[in-house]
Amino acid sequence: MVWKESESLELKSSFAEWREIVVSLVAFANKNGGMVIVGLNDDGEPTGLLVGGTTLEDIANKIRQHTDPVLYPSINVKTHGPGEIVEITVPASDNKPVFAFDRAYIRVGKANQKMSNEAVRSLIKRYAMPAFDEQEMPVKATAVAWDTALLEQFGVPAKDPFAALKKQGLIKTGRPLNATYLCFCREPRQTPNAIVKVARFKGRDMAVFIDMKDINTSIVRAVDEAIDFIKRHTGMAVEISGKARRTERWEYPLDALREAVINAVVHRDYTDPGTVQLRIFDDRLEIWSPGLLPKELSVKHLPRESRSIPRNRTIARIFHALHLIESWGSGFQRIVDACERNGNSTPLFEEKAGAFVITVHPKASGGASGGANGGVNGGVNGGVNRLLSFIQDNPGKRTVEIAAALEMPPKTLEKWLDKLKKEGRVEFRGASKTGGYFVKE
Repeated sequence: MVWKESESLELKSSFAEWREIVVSLVAFANKNGGMVIVGLNDDGEPTGLLVGGTTLEDIANKIRQHTDPVLYPSINVKTHGPGEIVEITVPASDNKPVFAFDRAYIRVGKANQKMSNEAVRSLIKRYAMPAFDEQEMPVKATAVAWDTALLEQFGVPAKDPFAALKKQGLIKTGRPLNATYLCFCREPRQTPNAIVKVARFKGRDMAVFIDMKDINTSIVRAVDEAIDFIKRHTGMAVEISGKARRTERWEYPLDALREAVINAVVHRDYTDPGTVQLRIFDDRLEIWSPGLLPKELSVKHLPRESRSIPRNRTIARIFHALHLIESWGSGFQRIVDACERNGNSTPLFEEKAGAFVITVHPKASGGASGGANGGVNGGVNGGVNRLLSFIQDNPGKRTVEIAAALEMPPKTLEKWLDKLKKEGRVEFRGASKTGGYFVKE
């Protein structure tokens, strides 16, 4: 088959031309859709392209980062001649104009042309759509199973909630806005991507599940359920300081994680088919939120430079009225501060695979005056996980060295090492006097 460039087809030799690839996809999206084939020259001949391990993820991220509204093309690799080709396809956009690098382009014949200001204004007028959370649901408000207790917290009477919601602009023409539905329905069956997925994995990857759950409630209730799941699967130590009340310190700062989960459900991209995910591993906890940060914000400058730019303004307004968020853009700083108070390292803010990810690591030691020994009073799981992480990072250490580094009584250390050995997670290698502990591969 011989390929020739047309109004719906563009050929590129390699991914070194990634900026031109992004522009072509935007031009197609603003017209009738089209395909970019990478790995063919202008004459349609193969260039011997070989696709690397992260190539597809890299180009997908570049497309997401430099298109507005974000494009999510179909990307397929095929063997062709001595190498491979990559087909990147986009349909015509339902939300035009689409911009690349802050400019709008449109496909005319075999060329991508910059759109005039007049053409951009015309498309905006024709395709203008409200944000997702401000659009109406395809169901009548009377057909929805509402969380009346939550509506009352919001100040809406249980007897006749619809009049009050209509007055606040949360119900229109008898149908609830997406924001109203997501925040106050008992179970969001109409929006399956609104569920929150939580899981505890064995080890440091997602190969083996210990526990998992799909939280299928309103996104307001989902926050509490996610925090409850974290409590079940992380450790808590008791600090004895001589005061009348004991102090409980969790392996992870719950107030920081609550802030992070709220941020994920409020500011995620609900047009993305993915779900909010909370992943707990032996050595870290991750919260994934579909969609990238607004282009005005950069993960490199968080939390130092941040401001409130809500993607879902109506959802944010509801959470604010419920006293769950404030509107100053200080949430990231509060997450960092809470980690510092709890003894955790600074959390990591990243954009990966089209999602915004917050990663928090457990406390380096027990976080209480008794060090890791505090885990005996309630944080055993957290203490064992910290021990496992230490051995992973410091292979070959002897018992006395581990006990000194973790400020752990020898008896407690021996008990936890026995537990890890029985589970087949660590092993002792070498002579009894010179050997040490290693994580089993």
